[in-house]
Amino acid sequence: MEINQKYMLNERDVKNIILADGNCPGFILKLNIPYYRGVALSMVDDLYVKVNGQVFEKEKLIFCVDGFRYIWPQIETVTTFRWEYGTKATVFVPMEGGITVTPVYHIEVGCGIRMSYGGPVRPCVAYMDVDACKIERIVVG
Repeated sequence: MEINQKYMLNERDVKNIILADGNCPGFILKLNIPYYRGVALSMVDDLYVKVNGQVFEKEKLIFCVDGFRYIWPQIETVTTFRWEYGTKATVFVPMEGGITVTPVYHIEVGCGIRMSYGGPVRPCVAYMDVDACKIERIVVG
């Protein structure tokens, strides 16, 4: 999985979510699967996002693929839907205010996938620095 690790994150794929009332409940980031093939969602064993040292465990995240939204532990039972290689998953991170105050944010994402041919789950970890001045905003609602 380490080969695809450098392709997991891209600064252009981080966007603040702004509600109609002006509040920012968090941000989204898009992830490429760090595996050379697609997997059933139930094989995504772990996911976390760390922003400037603050950890958001998988139970706090919303994971979306192809327009379908999942949360944990629900995702552990999804065996008929896949996260395919080349398809970006969108992860909502509930960080009040989003990425707006600090000039540079250090983002770390860890993703553990059960591989098809066995072996222990090894989390793939990717890092990125994001300039808050360059973050786009998506207004919803």
